[in-house]
Amino acid sequence: MRSRIIYMLLCVLLFAGCEERNPALFEDISGVYFNNRSGSMTLSDSLDVTFVYEKEDFMDVPVKVQLIGRPAGHDRAVTVTVASGNAVEGVDFMLPADPVLPAGAAEVECVVRLIRTDALKSQKKMITLTIHENEHFTLPVTEMVQVADTVSTLNYRIFFSDMFTKAPAAWDENLVGKFTQQKFELICDVLDMDPADFNDTSVVTLAKLLYISAEMTAYVKAEMEKKEAGMPYDENIIDPSTGLPLNFGR
Repeated sequence: MRSRIIYMLLCVLLFAGCEERNPALFEDISGVYFNNRSGSMTLSDSLDVTFVYEKEDFMDVPVKVQLIGRPAGHDRAVTVTVASGNAVEGVDFMLPADPVLPAGAAEVECVVRLIRTDALKSQKKMITLTIHENEHFTLPVTEMVQVADTVSTLNYRIFFSDMFTKAPAAWDENLVGKFTQQKFELICDVLDMDPADFNDTSVVTLAKLLYISAEMTAYVKAEMEKKEAGMPYDENIIDPSTGLPLNFGR
């Protein structure tokens, strides 16, 4: 009898202990943070993009906001603001209204629209998105440490320009001459080519480059003849640094 009582007491204590070790803490959390990762799944707090391979004059950049806690049964707005020292809203970028985390969802994208302007050909611009606490969400995670790098989860920077840092992968100086952004843009305009194709050597092959060289050389010659005859011509065929027509050969 005594052993049965002791056994029952142990069961009660064990049950109570189990109840205490499983508190509903996760359900009490309702937080958000920026969760943007590269192909290697490394968390990043910045992105550097260029318009040089884009045909459109705008670029939509999705920035992922991640939920910490349980999804809710209703929509909840996430508060995101943007700040910048050299970019102007409505001129260089557009930020939509606060993103809304849909009912039942664990993540949402805040889409920033970048706008191509002439200034981006000589100047890189930057904006910083910041996520804020509001009536729906707290900010339980402010940063993450990766190897020796500390990454912000509350701020996300976007750098953007319309400049090249190097020639595209398919460009061959032996076939179309020395690379310049002016020549690249003229090719895409005259031959109606997708700028992104120049980073794919299976699309812009050596044969394609020979075609480009012949067509652009003929185009420059025809426009120069118009110029010499006093007729309207494409001024983009002239290199402003030398005053000479562009060369699309060796």
